[in-house]
Amino acid sequence: MAALVRSVLVVASLVAAVVAEGADPPGFRRLAPGVLTVIPPDTTTDDALQRADLLEITQGQATLAWVPQMAAANTTFVERGLGREYPRDIWCLEFAFKAPRMLDVDVPAAEARMQRKRIWYLLYRVKNLGGRRLLMADGDGGEADPAKRRPETFAAPFRFFPHFVLETLEPVANGEGLASYRAYLDRLVPSAMKAIRLREDPSRRLLDSVEMSATEMQPGEERWGVAIWEDVDPRIDFFSIYVRGLTNAIRWRQRPGSEIKPQDAPGSHIDETLESLRLDFWRPGDDRDGGDREMSVGYAGMFERMTLGGRLLTTVGWPRYAKAQPLAGLDALGLAWTELLEPDADGGGPSLIPLETVLRTAGGLAAPADPIRMLRELFGDLGVASIEELAAAAAGPVEGSLDARRRAALEPIGLTPEAVAREPLTSLATIVRLLESKPDAATRRAAAAEIFGAAGRRIDWLADAVARARGLATLRAIDANTATIAAGDALAAFEAARPAIDGLDEDDGKRLVEMLDDQDARRERIASLDAEAGAQAVAGLVLQGLFGARGPQMYAAAVTVHEGVDHAWVFRYETGGAR
Repeated sequence: MAALVRSVLVVASLVAAVVAEGADPPGFRRLAPGVLTVIPPDTTTDDALQRADLLEITQGQATLAWVPQMAAANTTFVERGLGREYPRDIWCLEFAFKAPRMLDVDVPAAEARMQRKRIWYLLYRVKNLGGRRLLMADGDGGEADPAKRRPETFAAPFRFFPHFVLETLEPVANGEGLASYRAYLDRLVPSAMKAIRLREDPSRRLLDSVEMSATEMQPGEERWGVAIWEDVDPRIDFFSIYVRGLTNAIRWRQRPGSEIKPQDAPGSHIDETLESLRLDFWRPGDDRDGGDREMSVGYAGMFERMTLGGRLLTTVGWPRYAKAQPLAGLDALGLAWTELLEPDADGGGPSLIPLETVLRTAGGLAAPADPIRMLRELFGDLGVASIEELAAAAAGPVEGSLDARRRAALEPIGLTPEAVAREPLTSLATIVRLLESKPDAATRRAAAAEIFGAAGRRIDWLADAVARARGLATLRAIDANTATIAAGDALAAFEAARPAIDGLDEDDGKRLVEMLDDQDARRERIASLDAEAGAQAVAGLVLQGLFGARGPQMYAAAVTVHEGVDHAWVFRYETGGAR
């Protein structure tokens, strides 16, 4: 009996110790170490005191500026609108989460039926740990002394209005290039809450976004909630979740391109945004092997590194895949990689101008040149077959109504099926220019279908093949070791290419600039820059040659953020990106 009593006392003391350490009370499911990622509140005091100009005065009333002769310059109406201080009490919740998961549930559908659907969800916990402010101490003269400011924490109830957005830049369809933006907003799916609770912890109450915001969170209180997304593209592997509402930290700026006039209402040209928490994830597998497996916590820059590394692997492996000799084909056509760069503008997908350049160059060759042989070297047999299929689709016989639609689509660019038959390569180049003018990928595909029918899908393949050839020529120009790039996975390929990209010296820069056409405006622009800016511009050209128009932007994101940074606090404006 005494032994039993001692055992009960030992167990009771262990339970008390666990509770004292902040673990969940008895009855709740205990999570293994590392399962829950805890992100502490942002405790910096940057947002507790902000400085900004009163733009309605400094810009809107700028004509009232004057220079006093008998008083300090900063005492005038306009000058006093400069650098105003805005102290605020700032609070920020602690946020903890489990990696996102998938679950198949029944959700309401049309005609009072239920539909089986796969949802993505994030289980999270928030905790009110108080806020922070800056206190202003008085100086010797009794006035507030900026040099004696000190931070202070405080406890108060706060209301959490959760706002979750799942975003990705991952391209998942042909013709989307290096990146394609998709976003999904957190949804209320009541029928999924019970299934999620049964899986995660039947003893714990989980709140949706509306229930979470119903009442204020008291000091020290914690709550568990679920964010749910429907209809997420199953092909997505890399994504970020932005959580807004965890803090009242705010930033504002003048709306880009706006001009403040004296008669404008205060704030009419100002954009405001709350601070958001960015979480990065990646998902192994594919759309056929999703199951209910958890995703993995990623890091900022991981998607960019994997994407660029994957592009390098595909580029160096392209000759074997396409059974082609792209470098020999470009040399035979007399085309340098600098002549196949995409324009800076980011349209509805990868630019088709490099493909147009190849087709127009091949079509303009005079006898005895053999353009088909050159194109076969560049594209391989599949590429030549694709060009022949496109030409036949644009010029060959089709059913009456289809022919009328085809002729109507060709008329604005001065072509007919008969003209395409006479000069197929030059005509295809003109059609490609027409497709390039379309505002987005969907419109481009629809226009291609009007002219080529089902063969229109070949356009994206040929454009991609030109991009691979340009990438190979760029790697040759910077003396990159393609064998080392091809030896590993995507991350290893990215790291293998970095020495050649980052190691360009002044002589390399001059040599690469010389490859630009004499009439290319970029050549004169680079020549006008100082040494540092010129080197950056040359590196930008190389990155465009390797990865396309978005290459410099994605490369910068890939190399400036290191592995292990799994979250970030950011301010995102509706009219711009994070900063």
